[in-house]
Amino acid sequence: MNQPASVSSLLSPQQLMQLRGPQPAMSLPPLRPQAGSVNALPSLSMQLPVPSGPSQATLQGFSRVSALLKPDQLQRFSPAPNGALSNPLSLFTNRNVGASAPALGLADLRQRSSTERLKQMSPAQLKELGQKDKQAFFAALLPAALESERQFGVPAEVTLAQAALESGWARSPIGGFNIFGIKGSGPAGKTTVDTKEFLNGRWVSIKDGFAKYNNFYEAVKSHGKLFHNGYYDKAVDQFAKDRNPMRFVDNIHGIYATDPGYSRKIKGIIDDFGLRQMAASSRVV
Repeated sequence: MNQPASVSSLLSPQQLMQLRGPQPAMSLPPLRPQAGSVNALPSLSMQLPVPSGPSQATLQGFSRVSALLKPDQLQRFSPAPNGALSNPLSLFTNRNVGASAPALGLADLRQRSSTERLKQMSPAQLKELGQKDKQAFFAALLPAALESERQFGVPAEVTLAQAALESGWARSPIGGFNIFGIKGSGPAGKTTVDTKEFLNGRWVSIKDGFAKYNNFYEAVKSHGKLFHNGYYDKAVDQFAKDRNPMRFVDNIHGIYATDPGYSRKIKGIIDDFGLRQMAASSRVV
């Protein structure tokens, strides 16, 4: 049972004095000299009340208790489910309100802020970055690429290089946001466009269906998920062991694209723009 001491944790000494009300004056017995000493003081004894269950006076005086509490103190507690109040003092005990969510680190906050900006970025804005500042182009996509690496095991460097190569630095993202040339259907549907494929030793023009996305962040996540369709297990497993993005590129050669020079082009972009260093310096341990 909660003891009246829990009230004191919420009330100031002045409020407690108000709550207790006027106290009867304490009468002391007359001083009597004890045997053997005329200067000795008498020993005084006083019984202190032992708190028990809430008395009727306590229940009736609850309105005085609540009147002394501040609004924020009262709001910390809720009444019994049935509206009954068997013991008003139980309102003032500490309750476990549950553990708070873990605090986000600075790197996590930056990551979240950057991915939110990417979700709002228009095709024209990414295209402008690709034309005027290629490092800024990669920086805009990097947070989503790192998130994809953690979730799907696809090197962020490869994701960035493929986005640049497949979309021509965002000059021609299919359907607005498909910067990876992913075929099939996406969250925003699909579109049919003219494309070229290297078939039977020569380039041919064909029409094919490509996925559409609502934003670039969605496209990056879909790109990472693509590598778990069964065709890229060797590449994903190897990268999990050695963390070597160049070997990853070798292992997807001839599968991701029909271009015989595809792996050479991807590796060239990774080296020319220092994507390994960029990704390494931004990874969250």
